[in-house]
Amino acid sequence: MTLQRITALTILVLAQAACVSPASRGAAPTPAIIRPASDIFLAEPQFTNLNPDSVTVEVETRQSVVCAVVYGTTGDYGQIATDTDMAGGGHSAHHPTLTGLQPDTLYYARFEGVGPDGTLYRSGEYTFRTPPAEAAASGEANLASSQAGARIVGVSSNYGGVDDSAYGGRRAIDGSPGTQWSSDGDGDAAWIEIELAAETRVARIGFWTRTMGSSAQINSFRIVTDTGEVLGPFDLPDAAKIYYFDTGFTARRLRFEAVTSSGGNTGAVEIEVYGESPK
Repeated sequence: MTLQRITALTILVLAQAACVSPASRGAAPTPAIIRPASDIFLAEPQFTNLNPDSVTVEVETRQSVVCAVVYGTTGDYGQIATDTDMAGGGHSAHHPTLTGLQPDTLYYARFEGVGPDGTLYRSGEYTFRTPPAEAAASGEANLASSQAGARIVGVSSNYGGVDDSAYGGRRAIDGSPGTQWSSDGDGDAAWIEIELAAETRVARIGFWTRTMGSSAQINSFRIVTDTGEVLGPFDLPDAAKIYYFDTGFTARRLRFEAVTSSGGNTGAVEIEVYGESPK
């Protein structure tokens, strides 16, 4: 949801209060209600998966709301993030990813939301600092990234149809935590196959499952290679970040298959592969 759409939604709520006829609203106009977001927070928002260029904000609310986080290097903000899994409605488990950040920089952020009754919620201001770029540099190249020459050769399905759509398979290898691949309701039957640029001795893989709160979360997955080798299952504790698993196999094509999930539009935020070509 863009900044313009959030602004338009706020204006619409205000307009609805102002444009009702006197007969239907009584003698006095009904003002829009703005309440502290703390009224609906189950706990304070947590800034997780902190990277030099991104961070995830996790918070649960007592009721379903359409939410956004505005953020920037000053209190004027200038950037906005929403959950990518709202599917046109509100929910209670929120985890928008703030992207486009600069390393070692102080940021200001504020949570805003709209409830089903038109109530507007706004939090106090939070601050966080991104880590320096050198602190995150591991010296390893993610061989499953499109930048490294990897490509998607098959998926169980894409929510939206094609691999380069908003929720297409390519989103799982684009290096951005702000995008994700979503299947179209495949649940435990979801799979995605990645072809690396060359046959590789894979030493480690990473998998970050998407979630929609009560559904769409992969709890465990396995890998089937182009040589027929099956590895796993690998258990994913939650959807808060990417989880890494040490491996030791050689392949060029890796098919990641859901084993258990919470059903629905399962998929992945990011998939990573590390290793080297056999000598």
